[in-house]
Amino acid sequence: MPTLKWCRKGCKVVLDWLQQEYWSRQLGGGANEGWDCQSDLDEEEMDLNGLLVDALLEDGFLVPTMEQLQTLGCDSPDDDSLTEPRLPQTFLRFWLPLLKMLNSPSFIHLLLEKLFVELKLLTTEQNNHRVFYISAWISEVFLCNSNKFEFHFETKVQKKNRMKDRIFVNRIQLRWQQLLSACLDAPCTSTPHLLQLILDDMEHPLPLDTRQRLLQLCSIYTQSAPPDLAPPPQYKQPIYTLESLHEKLQHSRRHSHARRSRADLERSESSQEHKSSDVHEKAELLRGSPWQVCVDKVLWKNFPLGKIPGQSEDPSCLMVENYSTMTVFDQPVELESSSTTHTAAGVSAPMRTSEGLLWSHSDVNKLKTGLKLF
Repeated sequence: MPTLKWCRKGCKVVLDWLQQEYWSRQLGGGANEGWDCQSDLDEEEMDLNGLLVDALLEDGFLVPTMEQLQTLGCDSPDDDSLTEPRLPQTFLRFWLPLLKMLNSPSFIHLLLEKLFVELKLLTTEQNNHRVFYISAWISEVFLCNSNKFEFHFETKVQKKNRMKDRIFVNRIQLRWQQLLSACLDAPCTSTPHLLQLILDDMEHPLPLDTRQRLLQLCSIYTQSAPPDLAPPPQYKQPIYTLESLHEKLQHSRRHSHARRSRADLERSESSQEHKSSDVHEKAELLRGSPWQVCVDKVLWKNFPLGKIPGQSEDPSCLMVENYSTMTVFDQPVELESSSTTHTAAGVSAPMRTSEGLLWSHSDVNKLKTGLKLF
């Protein structure tokens, strides 16, 4: 789908054509001279909203003076309140009647844009008082637009009291990408808090790991604690440079390599101990036998099955000195007898036919008498 801006331009072209080619011709005249009155009014309204926001951002309006705070009975902000700036309730209620009359989406968008521009200009100045109230107004707008999960379980009285102190009630579709860029472009002590509000309320939230990295980088850059990860009071974030990060990476790699080498050495020693104990047990079992365990490093894949290193080609080398003999004839041999042994009763087995000579009982007995086992 095209953007809303191009849809409006297309709609304007279509309406212009209808006005000139259809409606004005039916009235018997040319194009209506007052056709662009609405667009002129919109541009005039936008100009007035620029003028109005610029006036509100001057000292003594949305940013109160010390005398005004004393008159309203409000305490001046301190340095600790910059991490999560919130407007004093008395000061907020002083401006609510006017702001509720101006709470159109176009005015809210323009107000946020001007507030972030002003916050960016203050990055070169040491004016914590002004930074606090600019950041607090941005935070107030975001909280008015917030749709947090905990609000779903509040009572009617709690909801009524919360709505009473809001600039606007209905949720507005904010320009989240522009706001995210503007927030990161104006780094200050309040930036992690404002960034957290933006990331929590975006229509299409970023991946969790991306949000965590943005918050961590923002807290490092502004030298403040990331939201919900407050360190002890004596802790201070170190300032990283490219050289220090490179050195830290090299140190981490060396440390990891040393750990892997130590682990490999321990595994190798453990494996050698296991092999040594295994060889010792096998040697004990073969004690007194003509066989022995080979402890040399031999590539057994180079020797065929049944052959050992240094073995002679003479087959008699495998003969042992002491052995006893017995004839095979003395051993019982179970021969296949008649087919009744393997055939169930009442079932006739198929006749087996074979070509060539068949062994007889006398032939088998002759073979048995000539064989010897040792």
